[in-house]
Amino acid sequence: MILEKIRQIYPDLTKSQKQLADYIASNYREAAFMTASRLARELSLNEATVIRFAQRLGYAGYPQLIEDVQRVVQAELGATEVSLPVGPNRLAETLASEMESLRRVIGHVSGEVAEKAMSMIREARHILVLGQGAGGPLAQLFCLGLRAIGFEASSPAADPLSLAMVLRDVGEGYLVISVSVALETEELANALRFARERGAKTMALTWSHVSRCAQAADLVMSCLPDDKFPLRSITPLALIIDSLLQTLALADEAARERVAEFGRIRDQLVSDPE
Repeated sequence: MILEKIRQIYPDLTKSQKQLADYIASNYREAAFMTASRLARELSLNEATVIRFAQRLGYAGYPQLIEDVQRVVQAELGATEVSLPVGPNRLAETLASEMESLRRVIGHVSGEVAEKAMSMIREARHILVLGQGAGGPLAQLFCLGLRAIGFEASSPAADPLSLAMVLRDVGEGYLVISVSVALETEELANALRFARERGAKTMALTWSHVSRCAQAADLVMSCLPDDKFPLRSITPLALIIDSLLQTLALADEAARERVAEFGRIRDQLVSDPE
């Protein structure tokens, strides 16, 4: 997929090429219908720069690049359509827009990436889930779900000192996952880089394939958020996290029994004494 190609070579791109990469990663639905000359005008570049960028990504030319962009858009449109509510119900309209965001996620998570993500989780001896800002609570929920189905996981605070304390012991057998809803700080990306240098596997659940954490991770799962909302929506990443947990649990009978046992213990704790 073109977004993954961009991620892999992004650090080596020229300034103009990064400008193109950023635009396509954030506006691929608009770019899908642009000619090379129009895209060049949009970014105040020359057409030759656009063509060289396509070739830098491994395409024979710009038409092949734009075909790949169109496939991303087609994958989004290929999912089930969402019916918009009738009448002046603003909350229902927002819910419908959030459902549209969920629909778009399907086109961004390939089977290959999903299987690799689940394999990385299953093979990890210990999992660290890191998040900042709105990604912090999502990271904690992801960690709680992983522990519920039997994985050794923790979600420490993501300030520099806390990160240094937990990263001290990171090495082979560890999986470090970052969760970022919006622009993350460099320290979170540096934590992924440090973990990789120590032999750990790394995964970024992020808002863009060109985010700082995406550039630092072995594997990326992302979906561009809907820009119609004033606040950055957590819906796409929350769906990815929940779907990973549910898929892992469905494939493991022991995990399902573990969750059921937690439920029985919980019921016993909240029941009135006789």
